[in-house]
Amino acid sequence: MAEKSVFLDTGGLYAWINRSDPWHQAMCELPKAKGCRLILTDYIVDEACTLFVARKISHQRQRLFQLIDHSRIVNFTWIGPDLFAKAREWMLQYEDQPFSFTDCTSFACMKSLGITQAATGDRHFQTAGFEPLFLG
Repeated sequence: MAEKSVFLDTGGLYAWINRSDPWHQAMCELPKAKGCRLILTDYIVDEACTLFVARKISHQRQRLFQLIDHSRIVNFTWIGPDLFAKAREWMLQYEDQPFSFTDCTSFACMKSLGITQAATGDRHFQTAGFEPLFLG
């Protein structure tokens, strides 16, 4: 099977780390079933760490960093000045939408890499023209 890339959003990352998440098994199977690489950004890691604290599972942050450091299927992308500028364009273009700036950095990254699918249940990705894989 040809390799393809899927963007790993905070929801997908949370599901991958948290065994009690309803999408955990699907997230674990995604790389095998799709033969894909998962693309992750520094903004998603930031958002995930904040989510883990908010959900009182901050001990999972260590597992998150181990996964990032040791996974052969995760490619890490930094949101630098160019993607930041593109994210700002997304935010301003969709002023009527409740997108977070992190959402917009994700959209900018996906667009720049030609990625159409995201490991997420976030409908904002659908609104922005991408395919969220975990809508329920």
